[in-house]
Order: sequence, then C-alpha cells, then structure tokens
Amino acid sequence: MLTIEEMKQLLEKSLAPKRFKHSVHVYETALELAAVHKLPVEKIAVSALLHDCGREVPTKESAAKADELGIAIDEVERSQPILLHAKLGVYYAQQKYGVTDKEVLEGIAYHTTGAAGMSTLAKVVFLADMLEPGRDFPGVDELRKAARKSLDKAMLMAYSNTVRYLLDGGLLIHPHCIDGYNELIRLQKKQD
Repeated sequence: MLTIEEMKQLLEKSLAPKRFKHSVHVYETALELAAVHKLPVEKIAVSALLHDCGREVPTKESAAKADELGIAIDEVERSQPILLHAKLGVYYAQQKYGVTDKEVLEGIAYHTTGAAGMSTLAKVVFLADMLEPGRDFPGVDELRKAARKSLDKAMLMAYSNTVRYLLDGGLLIHPHCIDGYNELIRLQKKQD
C-alpha cells in the first residue's frame, strides 16, 4: 500500500482540483472526528482521503466503466450513476492505491449511501464527507455539533437530511440508506 503522501500525490493527478480539495477536506475532517472520539486514525485517514477516488471516472461514463470492470450495479445506481463512484472507488483503492483492508474499503463503499452494520470507521468517513468545511446546507452546523457528541445520533440526522433532499429532488433513495436509518432507529428505541 502507498503512503498517505504518495496517495495524495496520485489522487491530485487523478481528480479535478475541486474534487481533490474536497478529498483533503474530508480527510482532515475525519481526522478531527477520530481525535474527538479517540479512534485510531491510520485506517480512517486512508479511507477518508480515498473516498472519492472513483470520481476519476466521469459520472456519465461510470455505469459503462462498472460494467466493463464486472462491478455489479443495482437499479438505483443505474438510474443515478453518481452513486457508482463509491463502488468504482473501492476498485481503484485496491488496484491503484494498493488498499486491501476490508474496513477501509467499506468506508469508501458506503460513504454515499450509508448502510446497516457500518463500522465506526465507515460512519466517520460518511459524516466527514457530509461535514467538511466546503459543505453548506440547512442544518449543517447542528450536524457538525452532533457528530462531535455521538456518531450514531449524527448518522440519524444525516440520513434524515439525505432522505429529505432526495425526496425534494424527486430522486431514488438507495435501500442501503433506508437500512442504515432503520437500524439506528431500532437501536435508539431499545435504548429509550
């Protein structure tokens, strides 16, 4: 596996400048969340930095590229190919950056949709992607505060925001998003 600095250099060559800047911001935000929650940073750093490495493939070409690489695509991803950069990211993280750790790859795989059974690492990457300093949407400041207190409560807020955004835009909601939300609601009800 490449070092973080080698990954940054390769990523900068592979992504548009704005996307690379976003990736670095997600990396920095993930490290901040890891520090707040006293989590080990090595795997989080790699997953957060590479979370968008699949964006080197333009969205219009992502379904064809996934088909070419033999990556399974579900109906929602085929209809909204922007989601495919996560699966392409897993492929590139393995093939281009030498990542083999399943937890790191999971963080990349679920950073757009979320999912049930996500590891703490995957939650940090998901939230860092949503909360990095370049993000500006109604409720982002409250979500940033929540993420510093409880990853699960922040995930619930993030899922709620995502579902509202998708509903308002008339977009499909990936089943992984619903599964992740439902899992956390069930957990919350058990704790109440």
